[in-house]
Amino acid sequence: MIKTMITPENTRVSLVVPASFVGKQVEIIAFTVEESVDESVEQNYILTHYASQKYLEKDWLTDEEDEAWQNL
Repeated sequence: MIKTMITPENTRVSLVVPASFVGKQVEIIAFTVEESVDESVEQNYILTHYASQKYLEKDWLTDEEDEAWQNL
């Protein structure tokens, strides 16, 4: 993964990518810094993930679930 910030001088932007990217699909996402996610909001998503994990493990950590996923 490569992350960089630029300040375009016009409506066209040119990228130089590593050789390992050649021939592969590369996803480019562009937004202004003002549009980026507030760090405190991002932290809340992480905390929600951990809270959900504790609740959902009741369903996930069962012998029945283990059996259902064993061939994957």
